[in-house]
Amino acid sequence: MYRLLIVDDEKEIREGLAGWDWERLGIEPAGVCAHGLEALQAIAEKPVDIVLTDIRMPFLDGLALMQALSYQYPFIKVIILSGYNDFDYAQEAIRNGASDYLLKPVVFDDMRRAFARLVGRLDEQKQHEWRVEVLKRKAGQLSKVLRKSFLQRLFEGRVDRDLLEQDGAEGEVLLDGDDFSAALLRMDRFARPDASVSDKDRKLLSFALDNILDDIWDSQGCGYHWLEPSTGNVALLAKGDREQELMGLPEQLQRYMGLFRSTFSLAHGPRTSDPLRLDESIAEARRALETFASPGAYIGNAGKWLPNREASHERADAPSTESEGDSSLLLEAKRYIMEHYNRSLTLKEVADHVYVSVGHLSSLFKQRNETFLKYLTSIRMDKAKQLMMDNSYKIYEIVELVGYNDPAYFSELFKRNTGKTPSEYRSRLQHNG
Repeated sequence: MYRLLIVDDEKEIREGLAGWDWERLGIEPAGVCAHGLEALQAIAEKPVDIVLTDIRMPFLDGLALMQALSYQYPFIKVIILSGYNDFDYAQEAIRNGASDYLLKPVVFDDMRRAFARLVGRLDEQKQHEWRVEVLKRKAGQLSKVLRKSFLQRLFEGRVDRDLLEQDGAEGEVLLDGDDFSAALLRMDRFARPDASVSDKDRKLLSFALDNILDDIWDSQGCGYHWLEPSTGNVALLAKGDREQELMGLPEQLQRYMGLFRSTFSLAHGPRTSDPLRLDESIAEARRALETFASPGAYIGNAGKWLPNREASHERADAPSTESEGDSSLLLEAKRYIMEHYNRSLTLKEVADHVYVSVGHLSSLFKQRNETFLKYLTSIRMDKAKQLMMDNSYKIYEIVELVGYNDPAYFSELFKRNTGKTPSEYRSRLQHNG
């Protein structure tokens, strides 16, 4: 449903228009205003999709209102309502971006056709935006598949060397112009002689690790990774200027100790700017991991072995208690919420991020006398109160910045949280300031 605001200084006309059967066209009346200034105030509190406005009104006429809307809310569509004497103004409004105009007295068939045309255009625009988003998502998925395929062939020694020499790129993994080193990351739990990990658990843990590395490695521009199905090891290509991030990977993965219950060992080969010598870096990394690695180790090139806080890793490699794992999961869930509160966020998305079921994550919140929604709302309300101190933000902008789409719902939550409406809260701040 598209939200419509009706603006006319004649009470009889605006109330008559408001009572029309708009729902047949997929339109929801959002209110009526007597002039442009009142309309701008109403839109600031609760944005709309369409404005139907008269031209001649006190305080702020229809043309001035349309200009203000085009500057502040360019997404709002405007239909002009004019008398015969205002026809020249109506034509000017059309030139300045009005979607249509209607003459008084209003003929309802004309109004129905005008709004049907506009709703059709809005639907097409939504459909186009949806298609663009789908295409972007599919292109991203295809790029990921091509990169994984390239890395698999590279680490298995099956890449066409002539192609590498020609342009240093295949499968959208760009090698030209960058130094790279090859590395292998091992989940030590899989490598222990006494390991008893079922095939199902192994696949689930490998899937989780693959997705986490997408987030903290590939997406951060550090390089690329591929999961070796035969060993469970992760093959990494690390950009030359990201060696610090590479060495920090095992420690970074400790945040997910509640999930993996394992330390990680890392081995990497020498850095090279020559794509044709990457196979040497790969071989060195593989030889170092197989020859020197013990659980929780970092192995640099040339077989250099460095203990990685051995004592703590020995404790971590042992099975963690449920409470330790759950605490780690909840901390990571809360961190994720704090990073993504400013958009639509669901319990399922957060549960997927920490690789547990919705029911399990919900129970972790309940154990601490919290709920997901209560925690998310508290984060959003705290941020909203911070933004209220900056008068450059309109109320409707704050609503969007903290992750809400409905200003009325936000106002209800805000009042429940603070005892004041957003406007009252800001006025109090200004009075005290």
